[in-house]
Amino acid sequence: MDDSRTGSSRFHGRRADRAPMTWGQQAIWKSIRWLGEGSHYFNIRRTLPVPPGRTEAQVAAALGQLLSRHEALRTHFRQAATGPEQEVTDEGTFAYTVYDTSPGTGAETAGRLAQELAGTAFDHDRELPLRCALVLEAGAPGQLALAFSHLGVDFWAVRELLADLAALLDDRAGPAPDWQPLDQAAFETEGAGAARGTASLAYWRTTLSRVPPAMFTRPADDPAPDRFVRLRMDSPAVAVATTALADRCRVSTQTVLLAATAAVLGSYSGHNTAVLQLIAVNRHDERSRRLIAAMAENALFAVDSGTGSFEELVRRTFLVGMNAYRHAQYDPLAMDEVLEEAKAASGGELDLSCFFNDKRMHDRWPGLPATDGSAEQLRALTEKTEVSCVGVWERQDATFFVHTAYEPDTCLLHLMADTRLVPRPEIERLLRSFETLLVESVAGTVALETLR
Repeated sequence: MDDSRTGSSRFHGRRADRAPMTWGQQAIWKSIRWLGEGSHYFNIRRTLPVPPGRTEAQVAAALGQLLSRHEALRTHFRQAATGPEQEVTDEGTFAYTVYDTSPGTGAETAGRLAQELAGTAFDHDRELPLRCALVLEAGAPGQLALAFSHLGVDFWAVRELLADLAALLDDRAGPAPDWQPLDQAAFETEGAGAARGTASLAYWRTTLSRVPPAMFTRPADDPAPDRFVRLRMDSPAVAVATTALADRCRVSTQTVLLAATAAVLGSYSGHNTAVLQLIAVNRHDERSRRLIAAMAENALFAVDSGTGSFEELVRRTFLVGMNAYRHAQYDPLAMDEVLEEAKAASGGELDLSCFFNDKRMHDRWPGLPATDGSAEQLRALTEKTEVSCVGVWERQDATFFVHTAYEPDTCLLHLMADTRLVPRPEIERLLRSFETLLVESVAGTVALETLR
């Protein structure tokens, strides 16, 4: 990969302007500033094959069109005297790196480059929230390696961008979206947008007055190289069992996994009410679904996880979860005031550092192994389960974070925990307790009291 040079493409947008950051941008901005140089943790990397026969000039033109269509990609972000600010530029040059590799190695090279591009924090005041490398195979465009700042886009937006870029490369792009982050920022300041934020603040204020102020007593912030550990469980049995329970309860598989997280967290922490922050996509209509921006904010979820059966918890989770996601758009600065009020009311204790995030963008697994649904076959399927370590960090702003990743034939369930609260061997035990709970709930009724 030493044979490299710089390429560039021009972009031309319809406006240049400056405005406050949207609520979603402010939400991730707080986390990025907190992590500092470690904020590359939030960067999103992807690769995209280039259709055969495309020239470098055509790829450059497609990249330029992509930035022209989406203001988020040509935006600088900064902390101004008046607050967090976004500044959109209307035209300019986007630089990328070009690498030439031998035939058959383009995909592997693009994967390595995407990882490298995402490996350092973005300088948002000077750098656009997109980095790119074009990989040539024997001189012809073969792959694009891409790294996005999470301040510019969320995972939903990345999926939309990749589809748009693929269409641009294939000369079949549709009309550009009309709604941009500047429009979203204006929407949030008055009318229906502001009213939605006010309703969300009221929901959080009321919910916080009724729930435990913390799932754990968090120890002092003492960075250590391997303090925060993430393990991944690869379990076809969880996918099969979750699907069966979703069908039985007539809910999504996400609801079942969220209910399992609440049960495991409540049992381990000793609380009858499980309190989690959920990552809400906040894409409620066609306009927001096409918007390329960071829209995600946290939803506050609190459910009785200590009484009744697990299936009853699944049904409770559906209703409580819908209400939580409905109240997940708000001004983060105003939310800070709500949290301070709740902390004062609880005697100075408030720690909302337990999270759940379903990142699959799919509700079902289309390639599940065939079983007859019996307890025997499900239990036998657990023999294929594997648990591995996928990351360690010295500093994180969460103590207990469950998330999923997508594969068509298995459930990839991750748990990142603060080992001062959940020792590393316990992280694996808790992951396997997810599997046991779900498998045994398919086989028969599991009383939540038995988990304690």
